[in-house]
Amino acid sequence: MLEIATIIMNLITGSLLIITGVGTMGRTLEQANSKLLHKTMSLFSRNKWTSFLTGISLTALVQSSTAVTILTVSFVDSGIMRLESAVAIIYGANIGTTFTAQFMSFQINRYAWHILIAGCILSFGTLHKLKTAGHVLVGVGLLFSGLSLMGKSVMILKGNPLLSQWLMEHSENVILCLLAGVFFTMLAQSSSATVGMTILLFNNGLLPFASAVALTLGDNIGSCITAQVASLKSGTAGKRVALAHTLYNVFGVVLVFLILPQFCDLVLASTKALGQDNTRLIANTHTIFNLVSALLFLPISKYYVRFLYFLLPDKSHRGCN
Repeated sequence: MLEIATIIMNLITGSLLIITGVGTMGRTLEQANSKLLHKTMSLFSRNKWTSFLTGISLTALVQSSTAVTILTVSFVDSGIMRLESAVAIIYGANIGTTFTAQFMSFQINRYAWHILIAGCILSFGTLHKLKTAGHVLVGVGLLFSGLSLMGKSVMILKGNPLLSQWLMEHSENVILCLLAGVFFTMLAQSSSATVGMTILLFNNGLLPFASAVALTLGDNIGSCITAQVASLKSGTAGKRVALAHTLYNVFGVVLVFLILPQFCDLVLASTKALGQDNTRLIANTHTIFNLVSALLFLPISKYYVRFLYFLLPDKSHRGCN
């Protein structure tokens, strides 16, 4: 019982540290680049291709797909941006957010405290740029401190034959893993903690690859909850953007889940071709899934937009029917 309690507490605390770390990085980078964020989204959202690239670059820059998605909702709701551009930004933002998973896949947990201390020292400085860099490093330190703490839970789990066997038996069910990914990401309102945990479980041999992929796919659906919450006070236009984000991820997950063995082979082959080892597989799964989804949706984007208008027509149109 003591081991189980320790595992649960470490997982909860580790998850909170990761969420706080990612949030700190995102807020700091967003504030430092807020003018650039608004200006770039206004200037480079003329067509789907520039919008798509804007979504990737801005999300990678501010390390927060939430910020980009919420801003997109508000832009469309206020009439500044067309829905066609907004959906392309969402495609790009989903790719940009995978940079966090790639970052977490580098095993530098042992340097978490060094990074955190360096960040704290810089954040007490007087120069604005150094303070910004310090806050970003604090976020990185908290992120890897959380991963380190979660890693201790995984090691306890791995060292207990009964618990590790129970986990392996239940994790064989890929549908259960998919639903678990959705649920825990919705609960945390951040995919970073779930992806981090998936990386740790898989790298320690406690999760089969197909199940780890299913968990990662579930993360993509669960992460849509933030946009849905942000759109509650929006008009119809803003709600269409949130719906676009959710359906895009759901459709992508369903398509990939139907060919899960082939998708797993694609990730394995791509990772091998890049000369990377298996510790990068989960991060690559996250990236490749979002790349594949974007490649599938970009050519049919105008039809997807029509479908969204069909699902959520303007109120004036509803009154005429």
